[in-house]
Amino acid sequence: MRLYALGSNGSGQLALGHQRDVSVPEKCHLPADIINNGIKQVVAGGNHALVLSRTGFVQAFGGTNLSLENVSMISATWTASVCLKQAGRVATMGDGLNGELGLGMGISKAKEFCDIPDFPPQGASVVHVASSMSHTVAVLDNGEVWGWGKGRHGQLGKPNQDAWLPRKVQDVPFPVAKAVCGKDFTCIIGEPAQGNLLILGIQGRDRFGLKSQIATQVPGWTDIAASWGSIYVLINGRLIGFGRNDHGQLPPPGLTPIVQIAAGSEHCLALTKCGKILAWGWGEHGNCGQPIDSNGDVKSRWNEIDLVSPTAIFAGCATSFIATC
Repeated sequence: MRLYALGSNGSGQLALGHQRDVSVPEKCHLPADIINNGIKQVVAGGNHALVLSRTGFVQAFGGTNLSLENVSMISATWTASVCLKQAGRVATMGDGLNGELGLGMGISKAKEFCDIPDFPPQGASVVHVASSMSHTVAVLDNGEVWGWGKGRHGQLGKPNQDAWLPRKVQDVPFPVAKAVCGKDFTCIIGEPAQGNLLILGIQGRDRFGLKSQIATQVPGWTDIAASWGSIYVLINGRLIGFGRNDHGQLPPPGLTPIVQIAAGSEHCLALTKCGKILAWGWGEHGNCGQPIDSNGDVKSRWNEIDLVSPTAIFAGCATSFIATC
């Protein structure tokens, strides 16, 4: 298996062996453990990225070369890394001035992965983690959602304040199956049969109409993703979007049936049923390929990323990653 990347690379987070932004996919230089065992997930923050193998090995790129074993899922804030261990504990590393590490009041730096203390609560396990710019949420096997980091916009529920340790999100009226995070919001969703959906955050003016436009139920959903200001829901091959669209972030017209989606900070990738990789939104750093308009956007259309036999797509902060056979 191979991994290709394009986009922002000022700290070498694309694992290309240099620090130049690229708009044409280049092959990533990965450890043998990942190449030989396959890629499960890729996430990227502002200047770093994590790659998770199917056997649970994580390698970091961009500013650090730390690794970790026995991991089942990863996420990233702008400056921190989050690893859900196979044993159900959560470990974090990096920086966070708003509690992004979840390690306790005032702990804003960790140079290696540290387990979050006393989490999850006794008798529960974490099954899903998601992060955005400055906060992280974790879904438990009992349907609860807990979160930490920046919370001043209500993205962690009430009270509207930062959380330096994980706290339970209160008053969620349904068991949660998955969560995704935007810059100032969290979107939580229930099982596909009913598809109950709730947005936390965006206090005050809903500038891009996200909370006012999005449905409260999306039955039959197969995947959901979020950029900083938009939400994407995949239902039976059809992609619908809500929220910010000033850079063309929302799905353009004419998309063919889609099997996978990935949302970065202000762009989106789609893998179509016929094996094409499509990219649109803000692409100033090359993360949407070429061409882009004078504002750095791929707006009301898409670019096709030319790679043979893609198997999975991933996106981060102005970064795009494609796994191939």
